[in-house]
Amino acid sequence: MAPGRLTVFAADTHKRLGDVEVGLVPLTVTSSPDGRIAYVACYASSTVEIVDLETLRPLTRLRHRTFGDAGAHGLAYIPRRE
Repeated sequence: MAPGRLTVFAADTHKRLGDVEVGLVPLTVTSSPDGRIAYVACYASSTVEIVDLETLRPLTRLRHRTFGDAGAHGLAYIPRRE
């Protein structure tokens, strides 16, 4: 399996802005409410890739060894209480 790619488009013009490599078999993508950060759940690599959508650079990768065969599937964004 090859790494996946997250491709980003402008919301207003639909112009392709660029892409960034993510983990294996990306299944789910969600973003922060302000649209600045993407979270990509990758099934085969059991990772969640966190990407800055303005710079198209990876910020960090969350790994979880106990996912096993199931891998990372879905995502939910829950804002921090202030």
